Amino acid sequence: MVNRRPPLSLLNTFEAAGRLGSFKAAANELNVTPSAISHQIKTLEEQLNFTLFRRNNRNLSLTDPGKALLETVSLHLSGLKQGVDNVQRRYGHPSIRAHILPFQATEVVIPNLHHFQRDNPNVELRIETSLYGGDFNLSGIDIGIRLGTKALKDSWAGLEADLLLEIEVSPVCAPSLQTSEKINVFSDLLGQNLIHIPYGDNPWQRWADAVGLKGLNTKEELTLDSYTSHLSAAEQGLGISLGLFPLAHAWVKKGRLVELFHQRIPVEEAYYLIYRSEDAERPDLQAFRHWLQALFSDLKKESDEFYSSQPHK
Repeated sequence: MVNRRPPLSLLNTFEAAGRLGSFKAAANELNVTPSAISHQIKTLEEQLNFTLFRRNNRNLSLTDPGKALLETVSLHLSGLKQGVDNVQRRYGHPSIRAHILPFQATEVVIPNLHHFQRDNPNVELRIETSLYGGDFNLSGIDIGIRLGTKALKDSWAGLEADLLLEIEVSPVCAPSLQTSEKINVFSDLLGQNLIHIPYGDNPWQRWADAVGLKGLNTKEELTLDSYTSHLSAAEQGLGISLGLFPLAHAWVKKGRLVELFHQRIPVEEAYYLIYRSEDAERPDLQAFRHWLQALFSDLKKESDEFYSSQPHK
């Protein structure tokens, strides 16, 4: 006798019931009735010739064969879904799911996004702006901006990583704070409140080492993980922030912050635009990639020109 392989629909029902531990919950997820779930599980058990669930009053638990099957089915259904999603992204209606860090999204991308939409009206764009992106390979993201070093960039296997923006740092604060505290030279920072952001190993200490400033208190008394909050705290006069340029350029140009010294220090970290190697020829993705690269290139050019025009301190 030839063993009949169960249809995918039954395995999908079993996966939902096993994962959720409830026929009712599986019915809600699959938009069918609990009795339909029960009937499909019974049919699957008859085809497999072993019991998948223990039914004790209102309790439902997997048998050992059920646990083994759930592990296998879950793995392969997940792979099937991911494979279908990948093919659909590449050959279906142009649709891009991007992950852009919150500050870049709010300050740079969104104010200019209408230009991309005007030039690419048929591309559906979904942007996630969480501070921490998930596993790029598994999260369904097509393209994202990541902060990293060249060494970290080389570890992103299977991904293309294009340099998007190199970073320089320089202390910034509220204009009123600079005036009241008479901050004009590096040593004037001694004793000031420093605002920290958790990027790498103590950025303030790295800046002090680079400019040769000794005795700077880099104890992390105020740390903000959002760069928008970081600059907002400086704007409110809560302390001195490290401006990441050219990202902080607009805040300085508008007078919300003042750049304390005419000396920017390059750092090892940079922002990279990453996407799957297999998507290197996707027209919609590459259109968005080129647009982002041009946008951030213009930002750097504007920042550099403004910086060069300022009097040396």
